[in-house]
Amino acid sequence: MAETVEAEETAPAPPKANLRLIVMLALVVSAAAALLVYGGMMWLKPKPLALSNDLGTERYDPAGLGGRLIAEWTGNAGYKFTVDPLDPAQIPGFQATIANPPHAITFSLKMKDATNGVECEKDIVIPGVPEGQGAFDQSSAMAPRTLPTGETLQNVAGSDGQISEMVLSGSMPCNLDAYKKIVAWEFTTDFPPLSTQKDWEKHEDQVQAEAKKGQSGSKAPVSYGGYYLVRSLPTPIEADDVIVSDNPGKGIVATSSGRAFLVGTKVLVNPALDWQIFPADIHYRCDRTAMCMVTRLSSRSAVRAHLMR
Repeated sequence: MAETVEAEETAPAPPKANLRLIVMLALVVSAAAALLVYGGMMWLKPKPLALSNDLGTERYDPAGLGGRLIAEWTGNAGYKFTVDPLDPAQIPGFQATIANPPHAITFSLKMKDATNGVECEKDIVIPGVPEGQGAFDQSSAMAPRTLPTGETLQNVAGSDGQISEMVLSGSMPCNLDAYKKIVAWEFTTDFPPLSTQKDWEKHEDQVQAEAKKGQSGSKAPVSYGGYYLVRSLPTPIEADDVIVSDNPGKGIVATSSGRAFLVGTKVLVNPALDWQIFPADIHYRCDRTAMCMVTRLSSRSAVRAHLMR
């Protein structure tokens, strides 16, 4: 019997996996997973702390000043301290004092916690010797400047053009834990009291008026107890000298080298300025208009003056 050989039907082979496609899908999945992990980490990562704490206003009545303090944290502690007169009538004296301080002025800030404990302290010192010489210059006075201690000082003019506000800003020696506890503050200062501000305003007006006379070439010299204002100098001068006498009634001091300076009567009777004891070593610097800064070396107190002969 003949064997019938039946052809075996061959089952269709399963499709081959596309190795390249699988690799690409794996890379895509891995990249997506990495992005998700990175995004989650960035979302959970603490963001840099940026805090601002407006501590409100305080006042210092002896000098007739109000102050507003804003504490800031941007990785380090900082502050913005705004000072202005409590009464608009004080603005002329405030401007005269700020524009040409009769001595170095210190503002002492204390930041406190809820128990009235001091968490941070800051002393801001404005030098008594101004950067410029001669008559008051509004544009120079309004320009921001950096103090020797690193603070920034910016004077602000009011509607009448006079300096009505001073803004100081800088850093504070305060860590984050202490900063977070600050809820209150206070300030003290040796800013001249109200009566002295008024006297200094008159002094500045007198000095500037005499400077203008000298610049206008007035030929009618005014005698101050035998002394006369020097109208101009060929070049600026600077030297050390010794005050040996004064005339408080005329506001004049005289030196051992024969020079004399008109400093104003109020300077010579103000004990806060320490100009009553002689002899006294001084350093003076005068510009070509004969406007001078005279510094008493024993106290580092400096006043504006007009050179005399």
